[in-house]
Amino acid sequence: MIKVNLVPQEILDKELQRQRLVQVGFVAGVFGLLFLGISGAHFYRSVSLARSLAESEAKYKKLEAIVQQVEALEAQAKAVKARLDVMNELDRARPFYPRFMTELLKMLPSGIWLTTLDAKASGPDQLTLNMGSQSASVDNVTTWLRVLNSTGAFTAPALGPLKFGSAGEITFTMGATYRTPGAAAPPPKKKP
Repeated sequence: MIKVNLVPQEILDKELQRQRLVQVGFVAGVFGLLFLGISGAHFYRSVSLARSLAESEAKYKKLEAIVQQVEALEAQAKAVKARLDVMNELDRARPFYPRFMTELLKMLPSGIWLTTLDAKASGPDQLTLNMGSQSASVDNVTTWLRVLNSTGAFTAPALGPLKFGSAGEITFTMGATYRTPGAAAPPPKKKP
């Protein structure tokens, strides 16, 4: 059987062209809808992220103000603690020097006079002493050295050179370390 097409070729070409235009339009429409859907999703996401960012920045500003308040309060607390520590240290150290002078006067024999007294803090509850002294006799000097050696408050007494004056007075220096009785001894220094 033979088929004969009686439709002119121009009409067939136009129909084929129209059919291809519909196919291309359909594909373009699908791509257009896909593009619009993806663009809409991105737009919605950007709007929600912008809203979330604005909320987060508002929370951040609130928290930043709170953090600044906390830091200010911590600084005030630190200053108050430092003042309290100073006051406690002063209160603790208040009886130290009167006790030291009382102990020193108890240990000083009757024939010894102090001409200078240099006391330097060398630790908590501890003084390093350097005392310029005069004496009427060598016996008083040795008595004072023995008394300082025998007491627990004064340690490591060191007698300086004796200088005999023309009037018979003896000038010398006495060094020692004073520690409040009952205070803990400092830990020994470690050798490197």
